[in-house]
Amino acid sequence: MNNDYAAGLAVGIIVAILILGIIWKFNKNKMKGNFDERQELVRGRGYKYACFTLLGLLTFDLLLESFRAFETLPVTRELFLFFILLVGIMVYALYCVKNDSYFGVGMDTRTYRAVMWIVIVCNAISAVSGLMNGGAMVDGKLAFGPWSALIFVIAFIILMVALKVRSSNDDPEETEEEEE
Repeated sequence: MNNDYAAGLAVGIIVAILILGIIWKFNKNKMKGNFDERQELVRGRGYKYACFTLLGLLTFDLLLESFRAFETLPVTRELFLFFILLVGIMVYALYCVKNDSYFGVGMDTRTYRAVMWIVIVCNAISAVSGLMNGGAMVDGKLAFGPWSALIFVIAFIILMVALKVRSSNDDPEETEEEEE
């Protein structure tokens, strides 16, 4: 990792922490939400499915490692492990979104969606910057920095699309009540 990339990453993390702190300070009462019993059950099933997904993918990773596949694959093991973690998180998140358990009852989702868009934009900038600076490949393999940021952007865009589809499928009367 070169010094410019490390400095940009550090500044990005500090700015993100400051933005999240400001959002939290002014919106912490709106961001509180309680989950009802049905939502808790759905979230528990989501954790179970995410856990089994992680176990399966980590077993696959161990098989790849035992066959020394990462010596010939164009991806580093670190990037592959990051991908596995994000897949597990996405299984949980998408299952909860599908079953209307991602947000608690009465929770103001606008703040969370704004934070998600900030995360998407910051990671997209990081990915494009890393890819344009020639940091896409290291020793003939996909570099962790820019590619992990790109995978993160894709995962969050998928999550935002799922949230949008879910909210558009809601009953119009419920949507009007939530907006008031």
